[in-house]
Amino acid sequence: MSGNDDQRMKDLADRLVAMSPQPPPFPEDVTVTQPSKSRPSPVLMFAGAAVIVLILAAIPILILNRGGGEVLASTTTSSVPATETTEQTVTSSTQQPTTTVPETTTTHPVQELVGTIVFLVQEPENSFTGNPAVVPFFALAESVPEEPELTALRLLTTDGLSLPPGFSTMIPDGVDVVGVERDPEGHRITIDMNQAFVQGAGGLLADFTMLNQLIFTVTSEGGFTEVLFTSGGEPITAYGTEGLDLTTPVGRDSFLDQLNSVIVDSAVTGSGDSPLNVTGIANVFEATVSLQLVDLDGTVVYEDFTTASCGTGCWGSFSFHIEGFDFESRPVNLKVFWNSAEDGSPSDVVSIPVSWGEPWNFLPQ
Repeated sequence: MSGNDDQRMKDLADRLVAMSPQPPPFPEDVTVTQPSKSRPSPVLMFAGAAVIVLILAAIPILILNRGGGEVLASTTTSSVPATETTEQTVTSSTQQPTTTVPETTTTHPVQELVGTIVFLVQEPENSFTGNPAVVPFFALAESVPEEPELTALRLLTTDGLSLPPGFSTMIPDGVDVVGVERDPEGHRITIDMNQAFVQGAGGLLADFTMLNQLIFTVTSEGGFTEVLFTSGGEPITAYGTEGLDLTTPVGRDSFLDQLNSVIVDSAVTGSGDSPLNVTGIANVFEATVSLQLVDLDGTVVYEDFTTASCGTGCWGSFSFHIEGFDFESRPVNLKVFWNSAEDGSPSDVVSIPVSWGEPWNFLPQ
């Protein structure tokens, strides 16, 4: 390099130094450089970066502060289905008793209980004929005020009756009375039965016994003497095992030959100091009917006899009138029978527990 070139370089360096501004009072170890128009200073860059950082940091805070209600609303919205589900569950459990109560009330209405007469079945002691006896009881039943004749029939056809020992019914479960119709003159009653009745009770003698139970029961009150059985409103042309024709009215005397020779037709019950009246019909030797009161130990505490209006081949009526016996404090069974012509032993014995003061309750418990 020539001397001129050296001089030129020196002059150029001097000029550059002369054109440079005074350095800021920074520490001595800071190197002073000429600011460039195309490159910002580190201070400005740092400050700008700081501002940018502050802005970026502030944006989420502002969003959170300003959007707090939106976040809360979003949380509430997401909770709505859970709240609705809970409310529906609570409502369902709350409304369930409301739904059940009317069903129970409708299905099992509270009915007034009244006393009525129904006939049950008993196998007599020392039976001569082999036929069952029908025995009357004064019992509690649910009242049917609009059709009182149905009160006793509905009790008799109730499934699951709680009957006294030694008594039964020949009316099968499922047999029911649909309705009754009274004759304008009041002596005949039409009983409309369901289809189960038409099938009978499972045997010829049982079929007759079911008919006798219903006939004796419905003719105990109301002055009825004739009964017409129908099913679906139509006369019954073939009933039971043997297809019995029931298209004409029947009465108590229609099927007597299929019953015990001694029949008590008044309920053996009373109250207070009232006498006990026992009535019935019999077809016995020499028309002689005997009666005993037997205590729970088997001791005969009262006995009597009477003569029926007919006997030895015909049916006649009889009655007993018992006074002066303390039925209220001394439980007894009443026995009605006839004495065998061969050895004088009691035959076709009907034994009935005397109820004093309260009707029997056969309703299912």
